[in-house]
Amino acid sequence: MGQIKFDLRRALEDFEARTGIRLTYESLAQRTELSIETIKSIATRDDYNATLKNINSIFTALKSNPIDYMKWIENSRGLK
Repeated sequence: MGQIKFDLRRALEDFEARTGIRLTYESLAQRTELSIETIKSIATRDDYNATLKNINSIFTALKSNPIDYMKWIENSRGLK
């Protein structure tokens, strides 16, 4: 089975290119009121299951469409 992954690093890079503001994981956590651990997990862990509420908070803060940063990760076992 596969899963949806959000490319948060690219979203942060695009935000900086658009606004000139560089957001760290810490500053994004403050803007979204999510924990820094949650932000880091979404950004770095392929197996992290982010909630839609968290994704909504992040992409609202980034003023971006999360669909632009979604990708499908195939599991090594393939789809069942």
